Amino acid sequence: MAESKYRKYILETPKGKLHTGEIFEGFLASPDKLGVDCQILYSVITEADPEGDERAPHVHDFPHVMCFFGSNPKDKYDFDADIVFYMEGEPQIINKPSIVTVPAGLSHCPLVFKRVGKPVTWVEVMLTSHYDREE
Repeated sequence: MAESKYRKYILETPKGKLHTGEIFEGFLASPDKLGVDCQILYSVITEADPEGDERAPHVHDFPHVMCFFGSNPKDKYDFDADIVFYMEGEPQIINKPSIVTVPAGLSHCPLVFKRVGKPVTWVEVMLTSHYDREE
């Protein structure tokens, strides 16, 4: 059977390196592989990181969306974590399934997983063909 002309639109086993060069442990779909101006990261957080990530507050020239859901396949609303996400220096507490929109130019981070009682599914969608940030 001939290969489908639409097969090129399916990205299998999406993994790769972040802009820092480190291997991303979740799924990563970049514009060069997707063929559209969008980047998608998917991971499951299983442990708290009370100190937070190393990312200092920064801004992007593109919007992005961050999604936090429970990882129970029978109930995505089964959420047991405390996350602090800073926007313009103001802490936002996330303790239930949430979708956060970060407009272009809005200072954000750090992102702190203070407590993780149950694994958290974290999906980030960046609406851009490139990744740049300004601290």
